[in-house]
Amino acid sequence: MNPNVNLPDCRINDSYMPTFWTVVLRCYKCDGKFTVRHLSLDRISEICLLTPCPHCSISAHIAPSPSYSEESRLHHVVYLREETEATYRKLQVGDTWHFNESCSKWPDSGYVELEFLPTVEEVCNECKTSQLKNAQS
Repeated sequence: MNPNVNLPDCRINDSYMPTFWTVVLRCYKCDGKFTVRHLSLDRISEICLLTPCPHCSISAHIAPSPSYSEESRLHHVVYLREETEATYRKLQVGDTWHFNESCSKWPDSGYVELEFLPTVEEVCNECKTSQLKNAQS
């Protein structure tokens, strides 16, 4: 590659909202399907390697080397979909729901999570303000 060539900046600005994915996997042993949600794209291959099948409890089998007599066995990706709906979280003892992971009060532990807008309790003002700013830019 010529070092004097100026290439356009093709980086993706994901500072607004990170993209998450839902993946459906098929177990290599029992053929059962199972779903793992809310993954960043870089974690999908990790999930195929580390997540045991909920039907038969088998995990991936990785052969020690390519020349080894056994083959590696991995769960197969059947379906991959970008998540478009928001995830709402609140502390188990709180009453304010958050939907923006960049919020200063986004719960990282001890939380309840919903995939739809709660109708009973309050929604965080910081999350709402951030959403409005991003919609206007």
